[in-house]
Amino acid sequence: METVPVMIGIDGGATYSFGVAVNREGRVLASSRSGSLYFFGASLGESRRNLTDLIRTMEVQLPLGHFSERVVMGNAALFMEASEREKEVLCRGIVPLDRTRVVGDSITTFHGASLGQPGILVLCGTGSIVLIQNEEGQYFQTGGWGHILGDEGGGYWIAVQSIRAAIAAVDGRGPQTGLIGEICRWFEVKELGEIVPLIYTPKFSKDKLAALSEHLASALKEEDPGFNEVCRRGGEKLARQTLAGASLLGLRMDTVPLYLHGGVMAKNRIVREALVDGLAQHLPIRVAEPALQPILGAALMAMIGAGVVPTSDIVRLLKESYDHHLARKNQLESGG
Repeated sequence: METVPVMIGIDGGATYSFGVAVNREGRVLASSRSGSLYFFGASLGESRRNLTDLIRTMEVQLPLGHFSERVVMGNAALFMEASEREKEVLCRGIVPLDRTRVVGDSITTFHGASLGQPGILVLCGTGSIVLIQNEEGQYFQTGGWGHILGDEGGGYWIAVQSIRAAIAAVDGRGPQTGLIGEICRWFEVKELGEIVPLIYTPKFSKDKLAALSEHLASALKEEDPGFNEVCRRGGEKLARQTLAGASLLGLRMDTVPLYLHGGVMAKNRIVREALVDGLAQHLPIRVAEPALQPILGAALMAMIGAGVVPTSDIVRLLKESYDHHLARKNQLESGG
């Protein structure tokens, strides 16, 4: 039987994870979705089950005789590269350890956006992280410390700061704001104080609180000074983080591509503009469209690890075949 080498890319998120298998030409052969791969502490067993489900779902879609030539996983639990021990506890018995690389999901997101070229990635969803690559191929990451220790400008941070602004207004320590009414509406309570037991219940997740920031951005738009101030501060904090990293890394490009990724960057204009304006005062930035989405960035890294040279034709086929694959899959699932 003829063997069929495949390269696997995995986008291992804190909430959902996605997998894709491609051939050496860049054609997508299989895809899958599962739960979190955030494998620290008590989540290890669940992460291993989700990774197993991710791989097995792809295997049944692949041709007979296939083997995993390279696997690259971007994982939200990591800053940069996983240690051998971290890779082993997550992946042993599921994917071939000697042909698997596990890195922070900011690395795979950056690689998909820039195709490995120098630039800046600001990834801002529930949390926030900045990854910078200079002309020598060196990386520097700032942020990404999680919702307790950092993540300024991320959805969780915006939600917490908005609630604090609403509390200050209720306590008479801050200006009146429409945040009070919208926060109460989102929590389905009559008084702001009623949110306290809801937030402190063990089942209330950071992702649910982060969703509040998206609601506020949609409901208040640009009409509330209190919410605008929170968002402006978030963008400015992200800009300061980015500038500090660029200075430490010695970024010297004439024009610096800036890639913006994540729900906050897509849906919160005030945060985005405060970030871009803050950077433009000190760096010759150019906001650039990502070449590939994160899952395909992981697949492309797997292909490169297998010795494939990433030509423009390969990049184009990756994108086009993934779009076609997902469209076909959705059609089949809907009974079409």
